[in-house]
Amino acid sequence: MRKSSIVYILFFVGLSAFLLGCNFRSQQDEMRKDWAQIQQAGKLTLLTENSTLSFFEFKGKRMGFEYEILDTFCKANHLKLEVKVVNKLGDFQRMLRKGEGDVVAANLPIELGQEKQFNYSIPYYQTYQVLVQRKSDSIISEPAHLANRTVYVRKNSAYEKRLAALQDEIGDTLSIRYRSNSPLAEDLIEEVANGRIQYTLAHENQARTVKDMHPNLDIATRMSFEQRIAFALRPKSKILKEKLDAFLQTYIASEAYTQLKKRYFDYIASTPTEFYLTPKGALSPFDALFKKAAQTYGWDWKVLAAVAFKESRFNPNARGFGGAYGLMQFMPNTGPRFGVFPESSPEVQIKGGMRYLQSMSKRWASISDEQTRLQFILASYNAGMSHIEDAQRLARAAGLNPNAWDGNVALMVNKLDEPQFYRSELVRCGAYRGQATSYVAKVLAIYARWK
Repeated sequence: MRKSSIVYILFFVGLSAFLLGCNFRSQQDEMRKDWAQIQQAGKLTLLTENSTLSFFEFKGKRMGFEYEILDTFCKANHLKLEVKVVNKLGDFQRMLRKGEGDVVAANLPIELGQEKQFNYSIPYYQTYQVLVQRKSDSIISEPAHLANRTVYVRKNSAYEKRLAALQDEIGDTLSIRYRSNSPLAEDLIEEVANGRIQYTLAHENQARTVKDMHPNLDIATRMSFEQRIAFALRPKSKILKEKLDAFLQTYIASEAYTQLKKRYFDYIASTPTEFYLTPKGALSPFDALFKKAAQTYGWDWKVLAAVAFKESRFNPNARGFGGAYGLMQFMPNTGPRFGVFPESSPEVQIKGGMRYLQSMSKRWASISDEQTRLQFILASYNAGMSHIEDAQRLARAAGLNPNAWDGNVALMVNKLDEPQFYRSELVRCGAYRGQATSYVAKVLAIYARWK
């Protein structure tokens, strides 16, 4: 063998050994990241999805059932909670192994055979899979009746595995389909509600939160036994698991956890403890208070009253999704900024609501047309400024008028529940699956009847 060949062989062997050694060390480093390193950094990094149960932003507040649990855990341990939104299921494992995240929160059921990929926390919730379909005369009431039907699910998800098992159980085939843009279960529920697909599967807790916005959905058909929902960690993050498990064991037995579940799953939209009679010839029991609050800022009091009617049906004790409360349905982080708390009097609630609307009016002062400005104000009151600003950027990029509502920004607000839009670089606040456009139309219709 030539001397030069030997040199080349030795070089490549040495290089391979060096790279293998580096790779081994990097894997060891990433797999060794545990509680001590997290404490030293002062933060826990959450890998999550942009969904109602995991993590989303609404009216300026970071929310999500799982996010709030981990936020409480971090506060108890004096850590900052950093959030990274992940779009593909396969990225969770890769990012955990590389140390780019510490905990996965994605409404994950504990699955056997995943020990090498994930170390699960103790479960903090139990739920089951349901069939999501539109209400009709031909409702699928038994899983076996799905034979030869087309069902869309997320690829490599627990729902795909359930359908594959169902085929064996019923001895018949199902047409299991996927979308190419890796939509979340919540995105597919929206597609069912909008008539683009007929069926999908989801966990009951998630389906229930979305059904509140889409009364045309049926989620009564159960597709699985109870499944335990947990957080996922690196297999070698043993001390982090011990800390998180100890926290969860105490937390899920607490009143705080009971209230958290109520805010997301079991909230009651209307819980009157007092009855207010509407005087004859009046619009509400609080006409005088609406007039007084609106006069301060030169508003038509009937706009303020229309917002209160749409939000709570004039119920000062109403409770809504995510902890919204009162006549004007303030979120827990927003109400105190305007002096409004769950126990505040109707007068304080109405004054706070007027001040909030006025603050929105100032932020949309650049829109000269009064009617259009009011549309932007109402949309922001319902969805939060950030989502409407995202829709503005999308409208501008699409060649639409970013300062016009009908057929322009409203059009893009309705696109914010589609992955190809809410994952755009122009969108800073993630998905919006609410009803801002119909909210604006309904409030204005109420106002028009009262004028």
